[in-house]
Amino acid sequence: MNLNIFRAYDIRGNAEVDLNDTTVQKIGFALGKKVKSFRDDEIFVGHDSRLSRMEIFKSLVKGLNAAGVKVFNLGLVPTPMLYYATKKGQCNHGVMITGSHNPKEDNGLKIVINDSPTSGLEIRDEVLKIDGVNVQDELLEDTSFENEYLQEVKTQAALKRSLKIVLDAGNGASGPLATKVFKEIGADVIAINEIPDGNFPNHHPDPSKEKNLAQIKEKIIDVGADFGFAFDGDGDRVGLITASGKQISSDHIIMILCEYYLNLIKGPVVFDVKCSNELPKLISKHGGQPVMEKTGHFNIKNSIKDHNAVLGGEMSGHIFINHNWYGFDDAIYTAAILSKILSEQSITIEDMVAKFPKTFSTPELNLDVDDNKKFAMVERFISEMKFKDAEVNLTDGVRINKENCWGLLRASNTSPKFVLRFEGNTEEDLRIIQEEFELNLNTIFPDLSLDYS
Repeated sequence: MNLNIFRAYDIRGNAEVDLNDTTVQKIGFALGKKVKSFRDDEIFVGHDSRLSRMEIFKSLVKGLNAAGVKVFNLGLVPTPMLYYATKKGQCNHGVMITGSHNPKEDNGLKIVINDSPTSGLEIRDEVLKIDGVNVQDELLEDTSFENEYLQEVKTQAALKRSLKIVLDAGNGASGPLATKVFKEIGADVIAINEIPDGNFPNHHPDPSKEKNLAQIKEKIIDVGADFGFAFDGDGDRVGLITASGKQISSDHIIMILCEYYLNLIKGPVVFDVKCSNELPKLISKHGGQPVMEKTGHFNIKNSIKDHNAVLGGEMSGHIFINHNWYGFDDAIYTAAILSKILSEQSITIEDMVAKFPKTFSTPELNLDVDDNKKFAMVERFISEMKFKDAEVNLTDGVRINKENCWGLLRASNTSPKFVLRFEGNTEEDLRIIQEEFELNLNTIFPDLSLDYS
C-alpha cells in the first residue's frame, strides 16, 4: 500500500495503482468503524466525473457495508452537494470520490465524519491494521438533495436584474447543477463544457491556471456576456472572468465578498497564507478580524469553526461562506452570491476591483519535487535561507514579509510540488522578492529546476 495516498486534507493517488479494490475496501471498512464509533450506521457517498469513479465506488461501498454501515448514494454530484447532504440529511457523515484538480488518472476521497473534515492521516493507522474485509450483503440506497439545494440557493441569491453569464464546468461534476442553479436565480445562462466527461476533452478543469480559461474568455466576448465563472472538476473552486475576458484573482473575489458580508455582520474572516497582504487590511477596514491559516480546505473549515468566522477563502479559489450558509467550500453557491452582489451594482466587476489597492503579484507557481522529500526540503530551506530585513512567518511553509513585498514557499499537500507565490507594491518590488527566493533555492538546492508550472 502506498502510504503517500494518506494526505493532510484527504486521500489521493493513482486510481489504478494506489486506489485498487483491496486498498479502497480497507479504507471503507475503517471509515465505517469510525462512523459506528458515533453510534451511527449510515453515510452519504457521491462521486465526480472521473473514469475510475464506479470501480472505486463499488470497493468503497463493500468496505462500508462490511462495517455495518448503509450507504446513501448521491451519484454524480459536485463535492459541495455531498457536504450539503451531511448538513441537511439523516446523517452527518459523507465521502466524496474525487481527484479534484489532479491529473485524470488520479482519484481520491474527501471525507466528512461527524460534521467535521477528516484527513487521510487520521485514518491511515486504522487502515494499516486491517488484514482483510469480509464482504457483506449490499446496504445501498439512491438519494438526492438537488431540489432542496436549488430552492435554498434561489432564496439566498436571486438576481436583482437579469445578467448574461457564461459557465464553464470543464466537463467536471458541476455542469448540470450549475446550469440549473443559474436559471433558478434568474440569469441568462450560456453553458460550455457542461456535460460531465472524465476524459476532460476540452481542457483540464482547474480554473486557477490561465491556460484553462481560454474557451470561457472567448465565449464571454463572443456572446457579449456580463461575466463568467469557471469551476474545477468537483465544483468546490471557482474562477471569475470579466466581460473583457480578464481573470479576477481570488484575492479580489474574497475582497468583494468581505465588503458585502462585513456590511451585514462583523466577525472574523479566515484566509490562507497565499493571499495578498491587502486582504487583511481590507478586512480590518470593514470591521472584521483577519485570521491567516494554513492552506487547505481541511484547515480553513476547522479555523472557520474555531473562530465562528463570517467567511473564509483561499487563493486557489476555495470560498467558504458561513453567514446564512454552511461554511463549506461551494463554487456554485459562491458564484451565485457573487452574481447577486453584482446584480445590485450599477458598475462592472472591473470597476469594483479597480477600487482595491493596486499590487503586482504572481499566480500560484509550482515546482516539481520528490513527494517523499518535499516537507524535509522545506525544513532545510527554512534552516539555511538568508533574507535581509525580513519578518518570517512559519504558519505554513515559510512566508517572508518585507516592507513592500512578500514571498511564500510551502510543500503541496496534494501533489509532489513546491508551491510559491510573490507580491510587491510595484513591479520592481515583486522582482526583488522573487529573485531573492530564487537565489536561496539555487544555493540550497542547486539541482532543483526552477521551471515553474
